[in-house]
Amino acid sequence: MPLPAPSRGAAHEHRRSLLLSDASVLLVAVIWGSSYVVMQDVGESVPAAAFLSLRFLTALPAIALIAAPTLRRITRSELLSGAFFGSLLFGILILETVGVKHTSAANSGFLITVSVVLIPVLERVISRRRQPAMVYAATVTALIGCGLLVLQGGLHPQAGDLIILGAALIRATQITLFGRRSGASAAQSLSNLTLVEFVVVTLLAGAASCFTPAPVWQAAGAVGGRDWLLIAYLGVLGTSYAFFIQLRAARTSSSTRVGLILATEPLFAAVFAVVTAGEGIGLVQGIGGGLIVLAATVGRHFEGRVAADPPAQDEEPPHADHAAAQGRSGTAA
Repeated sequence: MPLPAPSRGAAHEHRRSLLLSDASVLLVAVIWGSSYVVMQDVGESVPAAAFLSLRFLTALPAIALIAAPTLRRITRSELLSGAFFGSLLFGILILETVGVKHTSAANSGFLITVSVVLIPVLERVISRRRQPAMVYAATVTALIGCGLLVLQGGLHPQAGDLIILGAALIRATQITLFGRRSGASAAQSLSNLTLVEFVVVTLLAGAASCFTPAPVWQAAGAVGGRDWLLIAYLGVLGTSYAFFIQLRAARTSSSTRVGLILATEPLFAAVFAVVTAGEGIGLVQGIGGGLIVLAATVGRHFEGRVAADPPAQDEEPPHADHAAAQGRSGTAA
Protein backbone atom coordinates (compact mmCIF):
# COMPACT_ATOMS: atom_id res chain seq x y z
CA MET A 1 0.00 0.00 0.00
CA PRO A 2 1.65 3.29 -1.07
CA LEU A 3 2.37 5.88 1.59
CA PRO A 4 0.21 9.01 1.43
CA ALA A 5 1.85 12.03 -0.16
CA PRO A 6 2.85 14.76 2.27
CA SER A 7 0.27 17.51 2.66
CA ARG A 8 0.79 20.91 1.08
CA GLY A 9 1.17 22.41 4.53
CA ALA A 10 3.85 19.90 5.52
CA ALA A 11 5.75 20.53 2.27
CA HIS A 12 5.57 24.30 2.86
CA GLU A 13 6.84 23.86 6.42
CA HIS A 14 9.72 21.70 5.16
CA ARG A 15 10.74 24.35 2.59
CA ARG A 16 10.51 27.04 5.25
CA SER A 17 12.71 24.96 7.59
CA LEU A 18 15.30 24.48 4.84
CA LEU A 19 15.34 28.19 4.03
CA LEU A 20 15.86 29.09 7.69
CA SER A 21 18.61 26.50 7.95
CA ASP A 22 20.30 27.80 4.80
CA ALA A 23 20.07 31.39 6.05
CA SER A 24 21.60 30.42 9.40
CA VAL A 25 24.49 28.58 7.73
CA LEU A 26 25.03 31.53 5.35
CA LEU A 27 25.30 33.80 8.40
CA VAL A 28 28.03 31.49 9.72
CA ALA A 29 29.88 31.89 6.40
CA VAL A 30 29.58 35.68 6.73
CA ILE A 31 30.90 35.62 10.32
CA TRP A 32 33.79 33.36 9.35
CA GLY A 33 34.56 35.61 6.38
CA SER A 34 34.82 38.61 8.70
CA SER A 35 37.02 36.77 11.20
CA TYR A 36 40.26 37.25 9.25
CA VAL A 37 39.99 41.02 9.41
CA VAL A 38 39.03 40.79 13.10
CA MET A 39 42.05 38.58 13.86
CA GLN A 40 44.34 41.02 12.07
CA ASP A 41 42.86 43.92 14.03
CA VAL A 42 43.03 42.31 17.49
CA GLY A 43 46.37 40.70 16.66
CA GLU A 44 48.01 44.11 16.51
CA SER A 45 47.69 44.46 20.29
CA VAL A 46 47.13 40.89 21.61
CA PRO A 47 49.68 38.07 21.03
CA ALA A 48 48.37 35.05 19.11
CA ALA A 49 48.41 32.46 21.92
CA ALA A 50 46.80 34.77 24.49
CA PHE A 51 44.21 35.88 21.95
CA LEU A 52 43.29 32.26 21.17
CA SER A 53 42.97 31.37 24.85
CA LEU A 54 40.75 34.39 25.57
CA ARG A 55 38.62 33.70 22.52
CA PHE A 56 37.87 30.15 23.61
CA LEU A 57 37.23 31.25 27.18
CA THR A 58 34.36 33.35 25.82
CA ALA A 59 33.12 30.36 23.77
CA LEU A 60 33.11 27.84 26.64
CA PRO A 61 29.97 28.96 28.56
CA ALA A 62 27.62 28.50 25.58
CA ILE A 63 29.10 25.10 24.67
CA ALA A 64 28.93 24.01 28.32
CA LEU A 65 25.19 24.82 28.34
CA ILE A 66 24.67 22.78 25.16
CA ALA A 67 26.63 19.84 26.58
CA ALA A 68 25.10 20.00 30.07
CA PRO A 69 22.35 17.36 29.47
CA THR A 70 24.87 14.71 28.33
CA LEU A 71 27.97 15.77 30.22
CA ARG A 72 27.33 13.40 33.13
CA ARG A 73 27.47 10.47 30.71
CA ILE A 74 30.72 11.50 29.09
CA THR A 75 32.88 8.48 28.27
CA ARG A 76 36.59 7.82 28.39
CA SER A 77 36.57 7.53 24.60
CA GLU A 78 35.02 10.98 24.27
CA LEU A 79 37.62 12.44 26.62
CA LEU A 80 40.53 10.87 24.72
CA SER A 81 39.09 11.74 21.30
CA GLY A 82 38.31 15.26 22.45
CA ALA A 83 41.87 15.71 23.71
CA PHE A 84 43.35 14.39 20.44
CA PHE A 85 41.15 16.43 18.11
CA GLY A 86 41.41 19.43 20.41
CA SER A 87 45.19 19.31 20.01
CA LEU A 88 44.79 19.25 16.22
CA LEU A 89 42.30 22.12 16.47
CA PHE A 90 44.80 24.13 18.49
CA GLY A 91 47.41 23.53 15.77
CA ILE A 92 45.02 24.76 13.08
CA LEU A 93 43.97 27.87 14.98
CA ILE A 94 47.38 28.97 16.22
CA LEU A 95 48.73 28.73 12.66
CA GLU A 96 45.77 30.70 11.32
CA THR A 97 46.07 33.32 14.05
CA VAL A 98 49.78 33.78 13.37
CA GLY A 99 49.54 33.41 9.60
CA VAL A 100 46.86 36.05 9.08
CA LYS A 101 49.26 38.62 10.58
CA HIS A 102 51.72 38.01 7.75
CA THR A 103 49.46 37.93 4.71
CA SER A 104 46.25 39.55 3.54
CA ALA A 105 42.85 38.72 5.01
CA ALA A 106 41.61 37.85 1.51
CA ASN A 107 44.48 35.41 0.90
CA SER A 108 43.85 33.76 4.27
CA GLY A 109 40.19 33.17 3.44
CA PHE A 110 41.01 31.67 0.05
CA LEU A 111 43.94 29.51 1.14
CA ILE A 112 42.27 27.87 4.15
CA THR A 113 39.57 26.65 1.76
CA VAL A 114 42.17 24.43 0.08
CA SER A 115 41.53 21.99 2.94
CA VAL A 116 38.14 21.13 1.40
CA VAL A 117 39.72 19.69 -1.74
CA LEU A 118 42.63 18.07 0.09
CA ILE A 119 40.25 15.80 2.02
CA PRO A 120 39.40 13.47 -0.91
CA VAL A 121 43.12 13.01 -1.59
CA LEU A 122 43.80 12.12 2.05
CA GLU A 123 40.81 9.77 2.08
CA ARG A 124 42.17 8.03 -1.02
CA VAL A 125 45.53 7.52 0.72
CA ILE A 126 44.31 6.76 4.25
CA SER A 127 40.90 5.13 3.74
CA ARG A 128 41.30 3.82 0.16
CA ARG A 129 38.05 5.64 -0.62
CA ARG A 130 37.69 6.35 -4.33
CA GLN A 131 36.23 9.57 -5.66
CA PRO A 132 35.00 10.54 -9.15
CA ALA A 133 37.47 12.14 -11.53
CA MET A 134 35.82 15.56 -11.11
CA VAL A 135 36.84 15.64 -7.46
CA TYR A 136 40.51 15.09 -8.30
CA ALA A 137 40.24 17.62 -11.14
CA ALA A 138 38.90 20.09 -8.55
CA THR A 139 41.92 19.35 -6.35
CA VAL A 140 44.32 20.16 -9.19
CA THR A 141 42.34 23.33 -9.98
CA ALA A 142 42.55 24.43 -6.32
CA LEU A 143 46.30 23.86 -6.28
CA ILE A 144 46.69 26.01 -9.41
CA GLY A 145 44.65 28.73 -7.70
CA CYS A 146 46.78 28.30 -4.60
CA GLY A 147 49.95 28.76 -6.68
CA LEU A 148 48.58 31.97 -8.20
CA LEU A 149 47.86 33.38 -4.73
CA VAL A 150 51.14 32.35 -3.13
CA LEU A 151 53.33 33.43 -6.05
CA GLN A 152 51.38 36.54 -7.09
CA GLY A 153 54.30 38.72 -6.00
CA GLY A 154 56.97 36.57 -7.64
CA LEU A 155 58.96 33.54 -6.55
CA HIS A 156 59.15 34.72 -2.95
CA PRO A 157 55.83 33.78 -1.26
CA GLN A 158 54.74 35.53 1.91
CA ALA A 159 55.42 33.59 5.09
CA GLY A 160 51.77 34.02 6.12
CA ASP A 161 50.55 32.23 2.99
CA LEU A 162 52.67 29.18 3.78
CA ILE A 163 51.55 29.19 7.42
CA ILE A 164 47.88 29.30 6.37
CA LEU A 165 48.51 26.41 3.96
CA GLY A 166 49.97 24.46 6.89
CA ALA A 167 46.75 25.12 8.82
CA ALA A 168 44.72 23.93 5.81
CA LEU A 169 46.68 20.67 5.67
CA ILE A 170 46.13 19.99 9.39
CA ARG A 171 42.46 20.84 9.01
CA ALA A 172 42.05 18.39 6.13
CA THR A 173 43.83 15.72 8.19
CA GLN A 174 41.60 16.41 11.19
CA ILE A 175 38.40 16.05 9.18
CA THR A 176 39.65 12.87 7.48
CA LEU A 177 40.64 11.23 10.76
CA PHE A 178 37.40 12.28 12.46
CA GLY A 179 35.40 10.69 9.65
CA ARG A 180 37.32 7.42 10.13
CA ARG A 181 36.29 7.03 13.78
CA SER A 182 34.43 3.76 14.02
CA GLY A 183 30.75 4.50 13.94
CA ALA A 184 31.55 8.02 15.07
CA SER A 185 29.63 9.31 18.06
CA ALA A 186 25.92 9.78 18.38
CA ALA A 187 24.81 13.32 17.62
CA GLN A 188 24.19 14.09 21.29
CA SER A 189 27.78 13.16 22.23
CA LEU A 190 29.19 15.67 19.73
CA SER A 191 28.54 18.39 22.28
CA ASN A 192 30.65 16.48 24.81
CA LEU A 193 33.46 16.09 22.30
CA THR A 194 33.27 19.76 21.38
CA LEU A 195 33.39 20.89 24.99
CA VAL A 196 36.49 18.76 25.62
CA GLU A 197 38.10 20.11 22.46
CA PHE A 198 37.38 23.72 23.43
CA VAL A 199 38.81 23.18 26.92
CA VAL A 200 41.95 21.62 25.40
CA VAL A 201 42.41 24.55 23.01
CA THR A 202 41.94 27.03 25.87
CA LEU A 203 44.52 25.24 28.04
CA LEU A 204 47.07 24.70 25.26
CA ALA A 205 46.81 28.31 24.11
CA GLY A 206 47.12 29.52 27.69
CA ALA A 207 50.18 27.32 28.24
CA ALA A 208 51.76 28.50 24.98
CA SER A 209 51.23 32.12 26.03
CA CYS A 210 53.46 31.50 29.05
CA PHE A 211 56.41 31.25 26.66
CA THR A 212 55.70 34.69 25.20
CA PRO A 213 56.33 38.15 26.67
CA ALA A 214 52.57 38.43 27.40
CA PRO A 215 51.05 35.44 29.24
CA VAL A 216 47.28 35.23 28.97
CA TRP A 217 46.58 36.75 32.40
CA GLN A 218 48.73 39.79 31.58
CA ALA A 219 47.26 40.12 28.10
CA ALA A 220 43.72 39.95 29.52
CA GLY A 221 44.43 42.89 31.82
CA ALA A 222 45.74 44.97 28.94
CA VAL A 223 42.91 44.26 26.48
CA GLY A 224 40.73 47.28 25.81
CA GLY A 225 36.94 47.30 25.62
CA ARG A 226 36.84 47.30 21.79
CA ASP A 227 39.18 44.31 21.56
CA TRP A 228 37.14 42.42 24.17
CA LEU A 229 34.05 42.93 22.01
CA LEU A 230 35.88 41.56 18.97
CA ILE A 231 37.24 38.59 20.93
CA ALA A 232 33.76 37.83 22.27
CA TYR A 233 32.36 38.19 18.74
CA LEU A 234 34.69 35.46 17.48
CA GLY A 235 34.22 33.30 20.59
CA VAL A 236 30.43 33.44 20.91
CA LEU A 237 29.33 33.87 17.29
CA GLY A 238 32.28 32.56 15.29
CA THR A 239 32.77 29.53 17.52
CA SER A 240 29.85 28.49 19.74
CA TYR A 241 27.08 29.77 17.46
CA ALA A 242 28.76 28.27 14.38
CA PHE A 243 28.96 24.84 16.03
CA PHE A 244 25.33 24.93 17.16
CA ILE A 245 24.04 26.04 13.75
CA GLN A 246 25.97 23.36 11.87
CA LEU A 247 24.83 20.67 14.27
CA ARG A 248 21.22 21.74 13.80
CA ALA A 249 21.61 22.11 10.03
CA ALA A 250 23.01 18.58 9.76
CA ARG A 251 19.70 17.31 11.20
CA THR A 252 17.40 19.35 8.94
CA SER A 253 19.46 19.54 5.76
CA SER A 254 22.44 17.58 4.37
CA SER A 255 26.20 17.79 4.84
CA THR A 256 26.68 18.53 1.13
CA ARG A 257 24.14 21.39 1.21
CA VAL A 258 25.79 22.84 4.33
CA GLY A 259 29.23 22.47 2.78
CA LEU A 260 28.26 24.22 -0.44
CA ILE A 261 26.88 27.19 1.49
CA LEU A 262 30.01 27.39 3.65
CA ALA A 263 32.12 27.39 0.47
CA THR A 264 31.06 31.06 0.11
CA GLU A 265 33.18 31.97 3.15
CA PRO A 266 36.28 33.11 1.20
CA LEU A 267 34.09 35.38 -0.92
CA PHE A 268 32.90 37.14 2.25
CA ALA A 269 36.52 37.22 3.49
CA ALA A 270 37.47 39.09 0.32
CA VAL A 271 34.54 41.51 0.70
CA PHE A 272 35.44 42.33 4.31
CA ALA A 273 39.13 42.65 3.38
CA VAL A 274 38.31 45.23 0.71
CA VAL A 275 35.51 47.12 2.48
CA THR A 276 36.75 47.23 6.09
CA ALA A 277 40.51 46.69 5.82
CA GLY A 278 41.08 48.61 2.61
CA GLU A 279 42.89 45.74 0.90
CA GLY A 280 43.11 45.64 -2.87
CA ILE A 281 42.58 42.47 -4.88
CA GLY A 282 44.67 42.23 -8.03
CA LEU A 283 43.83 40.29 -11.17
CA VAL A 284 46.10 37.32 -10.36
CA GLN A 285 44.84 37.17 -6.76
CA GLY A 286 41.22 37.33 -7.94
CA ILE A 287 41.74 34.53 -10.48
CA GLY A 288 43.56 32.36 -7.92
CA GLY A 289 40.91 32.88 -5.27
CA GLY A 290 38.13 32.27 -7.79
CA LEU A 291 39.70 28.97 -8.86
CA ILE A 292 39.87 27.80 -5.23
CA VAL A 293 36.22 28.69 -4.55
CA LEU A 294 35.14 27.02 -7.80
CA ALA A 295 37.15 23.90 -6.95
CA ALA A 296 35.69 23.72 -3.44
CA THR A 297 32.15 24.07 -4.79
CA VAL A 298 32.60 21.48 -7.53
CA GLY A 299 34.43 19.11 -5.20
CA ARG A 300 31.64 19.32 -2.62
CA HIS A 301 29.02 18.67 -5.29
CA PHE A 302 30.67 15.56 -6.74
CA GLU A 303 32.21 14.19 -3.52
CA GLY A 304 31.10 10.61 -2.89
CA ARG A 305 29.45 10.12 -6.29
CA VAL A 306 31.24 6.93 -7.26
CA ALA A 307 29.32 4.89 -9.81
CA ALA A 308 29.98 1.61 -8.04
CA ASP A 309 28.46 2.88 -4.80
CA PRO A 310 24.74 3.00 -4.00
CA PRO A 311 22.99 6.39 -4.02
CA ALA A 312 22.92 6.46 -0.23
CA GLN A 313 26.68 6.98 -0.26
CA ASP A 314 26.29 10.34 -1.98
CA GLU A 315 27.07 12.26 1.16
CA GLU A 316 30.03 12.36 3.46
CA PRO A 317 29.81 11.18 7.07
CA PRO A 318 27.95 13.76 9.17
CA HIS A 319 30.83 13.95 11.59
CA ALA A 320 33.04 15.39 8.91
CA ASP A 321 30.95 18.55 9.11
CA HIS A 322 31.44 18.59 12.88
CA ALA A 323 35.20 18.48 12.40
CA ALA A 324 34.95 21.05 9.63
CA ALA A 325 33.00 23.33 11.92
CA GLN A 326 35.83 23.28 14.38
CA GLY A 327 38.64 23.10 11.90
CA ARG A 328 37.38 26.38 10.47
CA SER A 329 37.51 27.96 13.82
CA GLY A 330 40.31 30.30 13.63
CA THR A 331 37.91 31.70 11.85
CA ALA A 332 35.44 29.16 12.86
CA ALA A 333 34.74 26.42 15.28
